[in-house]
Amino acid sequence: MDVRLLDAGDFGFLAVASSLLAVGSLYFAFNHLRRARLVEDTPTARIRSAPQGYVELVGKVAPHNGEPLRSPLTGSPCCWYRFKIERRGQKDWETLEQGESPLPFVLDDGTERCLVDPRGAEVTPTDRSLWYGWNRFPEETNPPRIPVAPSSAWVRRAAIHAQADVSSRYRYSEERIYPGDRLYAIGDFNTLGDAEQARERHELLRQRLVTWKQDRAGLLARFDSNRDGEIDPEEWERVRQSAAAQVNQDYANALPERVLHRLRKDADRRKPFLLSSLPQRELARHHRLYAGIATGLFLAAGAAATFLIARRFF
Repeated sequence: MDVRLLDAGDFGFLAVASSLLAVGSLYFAFNHLRRARLVEDTPTARIRSAPQGYVELVGKVAPHNGEPLRSPLTGSPCCWYRFKIERRGQKDWETLEQGESPLPFVLDDGTERCLVDPRGAEVTPTDRSLWYGWNRFPEETNPPRIPVAPSSAWVRRAAIHAQADVSSRYRYSEERIYPGDRLYAIGDFNTLGDAEQARERHELLRQRLVTWKQDRAGLLARFDSNRDGEIDPEEWERVRQSAAAQVNQDYANALPERVLHRLRKDADRRKPFLLSSLPQRELARHHRLYAGIATGLFLAAGAAATFLIARRFF
């Protein structure tokens, strides 16, 4: 192909497209490389002694309230899921529905427990399923589960694509993290301090008083000492003190079972929030692999753009 014979529109499209691909590939290469270095260089903290702020944790996953979630397409018990339902269009697959679990789960590293809020996280799941069907919702609820960790997962995923019936109208995908899985996490860590606990107790006291007010007969029976049918200021003070004593006792009894530590997305957008079922070394290698692929695309697209411009104008 003689670049000099191309019309201005075709040449401009090819030059701009290859240049944009080079710039985008370079961005992704640096992005993945930065994540690989972050995973490799950040020391792992223990939840009990972790400093407040951006930290790295490793532990086992558990449901927050004892009962695991159910993934929407396969009904699998899990602590986190992400799913997508697509319909075959004239040219490509159209997304009909997608989503991921916003609910927190617990990370336990053997010293203490930490509540993980997965919203905004870059999640590497334990496994994923990809399958096809002819209905809006899948009839098959036990599709093959492709582990993320082994390199053979890429081959298995390609085999599933190849075996798909060309007449299938719908494509389903689901990713999961299960109770008991070991999880690598890096994000913003904070512990519920005395001030936050005081605010919680104050809110519980307010709710308790509202509930008692709604039972006027019971309130009068317990605290209307002069039997005038009203709660005067002195009697109301006793109501408040009694409610506060009960709230403080209930709060103290529940404290050993409460999760006082939190991990979530950092307010600084430059600090990624990573959750991965891959071990630390595997995760770093995963990001370095993608950085290498993006670097190769950058070199190829950059060479193509340079060739087009050089042949056109020189």
